[in-house]
Amino acid sequence: MDRLLPNNEIYLDEEIKAEYPTATVTPDKTSIDFRTHKNLRPFCYHCGDYNLSYGQKYFWHRCVSFRHFFCYYCFDYSLKKYTHTCVDGEPIVDECRTIEHLLCGKLKFCCKSPGCRKIFGGSAIKKHEITCEKQPEMACPVNGCKWRGRIDVMEGEHFKDHEDSKLILRNVVLKLDPGRKYYLLILGKFVLVDYTSEELGEVYEHSFSLSVRNGDVGTAVKPVGLVSTSHTLLKKIVGDDSVKSVRKNVVVFVYFE
Repeated sequence: MDRLLPNNEIYLDEEIKAEYPTATVTPDKTSIDFRTHKNLRPFCYHCGDYNLSYGQKYFWHRCVSFRHFFCYYCFDYSLKKYTHTCVDGEPIVDECRTIEHLLCGKLKFCCKSPGCRKIFGGSAIKKHEITCEKQPEMACPVNGCKWRGRIDVMEGEHFKDHEDSKLILRNVVLKLDPGRKYYLLILGKFVLVDYTSEELGEVYEHSFSLSVRNGDVGTAVKPVGLVSTSHTLLKKIVGDDSVKSVRKNVVVFVYFE
């Protein structure tokens, strides 16, 4: 799992150094040491997003050991419904305006595209990397397609050629259309969500197939889906699985574990 996680270099500007003089970047430049905490890696463990705090007035979510963090978006669609426990079994802490929370909300990150020297805050770095002109080309995840190019071009233009498919640059599908294939970009990997639905009288059966489409993630890591409706978790699915519901529309949140 660790090899899938982002490794952007952290940049401490002069204002952060003045306000938080004890904050230092570790030798590998991907973590920070602050107060009693060592090797803090301030990104969402589910989606890799560096935008954790969503402003000073919003909560962030972390395990009690400060080893894992979760953005508001992923927490709302996964841990909040499924379990209030971190991936290592520790409780999740929801907090706002602690000194660690405020510091991480001000950090800046270097673009990871080779040759790009631009630096952005956590709320902007992901958007930049999607549109960065120096980003490495990625192959289209649709079976049999030979196209390669930038992610923003793939999403905005190329996927128009795949009428039965949709590319989503997040790890949740809020509106599922039966018979359509969804390709979710999660931690640099494309996860195919193949979805069908069948009406069974007053109940609907929602069937899913989850698979990684580009590269190996290792035998110990797999994509997992949490299917929910009306803020209620229906089922945790792995591989090929289905769930019945009285609701015609469901939401699926996907992550690696």
